[in-house]
Amino acid sequence: MDNLNNYIYELHMEDYISCMGRTDDVLSVLLDSDCFILSSDYEGMPNALMEAMAVGLPCISTDCPTGPSELIENGSNGILVPVNDSERLTEEICELINNPDKAITMGQKAKEFITENFSEDIIVRNLLKNLEAI
Repeated sequence: MDNLNNYIYELHMEDYISCMGRTDDVLSVLLDSDCFILSSDYEGMPNALMEAMAVGLPCISTDCPTGPSELIENGSNGILVPVNDSERLTEEICELINNPDKAITMGQKAKEFITENFSEDIIVRNLLKNLEAI
């Protein structure tokens, strides 16, 4: 983490980039954010991405073998980029920064998707249906 922080300072980006580390107040951090970036090589079902989408953040994620593509419809409610393609990831971040209306719309669609597919009622209903099938 020190190497990354040093790099941020070398680029004079400390007013724009924060390495947050751990927090007990995820909601506040998400609500204070303008976008959410998930740059993983592997994911299961990425809860952090779901949380960011649920509060309406525009999200960019690497297209891991599983997970993000189950949540993000590329270009509609988020953006998927190939794993290990830092150039494309940078381009997409700049795209959202330079097009705030697009970012806002994308975040709204992300929130709608999570609400429609992962609300408490829907999850409980699906769990009960699966338990009844056993």
